[in-house]
Amino acid sequence: MGKIGPYKIIEFLGRGGAGIVYRAVDSDKAEVAIKVITATPFVPQSEIRRFIREAETSKLLRRHPNIITVYDTGQDGHDYYISMELVPGGKTLHDIVGMKLSVKEVLAYAVPVAQALAFAHKEGILHRDLKPANILINEFNQPLLADFGLAKTESSQQLTLTGNIVGTPKYMSPEQCGMGDGEVTNQSDIYSFGFVIYELLAGGPPYPITPEMQLAEVCRLIRDHEAVPPRKLRKDISRNLEAVVLRMLEKEKKLRYKDMAQVCADLEACQAGMPVSVRRLSWAERWEKWLRRHSTQAITVAIALGIGFALYYFIVIPWAKESSKESGDQRLLKIAAKHKSERLEEELEALKHPGTPAGDEAAAGTALLLKGRESLSGGRLDKAETQYVSAAEWAEKNGHNGILLESRNSLARIELARGSNDKAAKMFQDVASLYGRNTLNGQLALFEAGAALWLHKNDADSFRLWQEIAAANRRDSRGAVDNKEPVNYINLLSRAMLGRGKNASVGEIATSCPTVFKGLGYWVLAQNTAVGKLKNEYLAEAMKNKGIFVWIKQEEENDEKK
Repeated sequence: MGKIGPYKIIEFLGRGGAGIVYRAVDSDKAEVAIKVITATPFVPQSEIRRFIREAETSKLLRRHPNIITVYDTGQDGHDYYISMELVPGGKTLHDIVGMKLSVKEVLAYAVPVAQALAFAHKEGILHRDLKPANILINEFNQPLLADFGLAKTESSQQLTLTGNIVGTPKYMSPEQCGMGDGEVTNQSDIYSFGFVIYELLAGGPPYPITPEMQLAEVCRLIRDHEAVPPRKLRKDISRNLEAVVLRMLEKEKKLRYKDMAQVCADLEACQAGMPVSVRRLSWAERWEKWLRRHSTQAITVAIALGIGFALYYFIVIPWAKESSKESGDQRLLKIAAKHKSERLEEELEALKHPGTPAGDEAAAGTALLLKGRESLSGGRLDKAETQYVSAAEWAEKNGHNGILLESRNSLARIELARGSNDKAAKMFQDVASLYGRNTLNGQLALFEAGAALWLHKNDADSFRLWQEIAAANRRDSRGAVDNKEPVNYINLLSRAMLGRGKNASVGEIATSCPTVFKGLGYWVLAQNTAVGKLKNEYLAEAMKNKGIFVWIKQEEENDEKK
């Protein structure tokens, strides 16, 4: 015990890979942690350089609240030192791995560390040794990123010899284990950070790595073994958070997050229960990735599949068609007969009761409705409004809910076409409640209410309505659209708007929609496309294929230009 520079040593705290750490006090009696390395003939020069590099790097990053604060660096004879913030207790994230933290607690640690790492990357500094032991927890339960001993700037030359291991093996990225070009970039830090979050969530690593495992075996697992999806280990992890973690752990850089700022945004979205910018790779994407990494096995599988398809196409299908043709024909005949019977009963009922809603008066209400449709499709909004008001009044008087609801829905579309967005949104929501918010027409009205609020620049309320539609239809909507269930289109379009066009294949939706929905599909495409020629083309397609969505118009394009 003694002094180093202006600091009086109080007690020994621990020994790390690059020096000894003491508790000390400065000239003002303030307590600090001081890391010391002594240059002797037995200490390699590479260790001295690493220590100096940590000191220089830490000083550049001390402005961030979640990076350990470095107060001072210097040299006293043969001793090099770094004076830094003292964290009482020396607790790290390593101490709480496996403690079954809640998802909320994990995110409370992960988001500040992600912000600190994003700050370091913005300053051009890569950490290269991210692990729970290098993330301290202070007395306020706040995480502090520490130990930049292996850090390097993106523009600097790597200080280690070719073939040397840089980092802690278990947390190294695939490229640090010899995969691909082997270049360590900010994406390597992203991978290691994803590994840390996975451990906090699942209580263990994403691969079957054990402490006694040899380095070569650890590297092989990191390169070749796919991470177990964390939701298989605990169901309270959201699909969004699972997608974020697995995207950080992607083996190939082109599939991994490109920068920490995007990781931060998605982790913050997970905290808020909002949509994220990524999703789990689809079956086709996972298959393509497997093919790239297992070309020999892929050829074998392709041959087997080819034989199987040939047998199915030339033997099974002809047999199945022949056996089902007769039963299919009988079923169609029964359906057609039932439909004709129902229609005949309706017509007979109308003839039996002239002058009632089932007869002449129903025809009168329908006539008003048809006139309104014709005027609306021709763009004659004032005339259409008068006719729909008359149809609604008739429907209220005669208790005809179908005509009443369509009239009110069309009146809401007229308001939206006129630009009265806020008024239209309220009318659509009233119509949705009358239809029933979980019915097809109710969800269609909800979607249009969301569109009205979106055009009114009320993003929060529009997202709330689209989220309601998505929550009511939890089926996976990334696959082929089933045109026998029109509600699927509304669900997919809602998801597209929620994800700003990234969480659903909007282009595929727009082209596969039936005519009545196609205009809306192109409108969604336009909303998620930057101003320019492509956006104008989508708006033109929306106008051309507007179907029942008569409010779709090109004035939005003019507004953008203004």
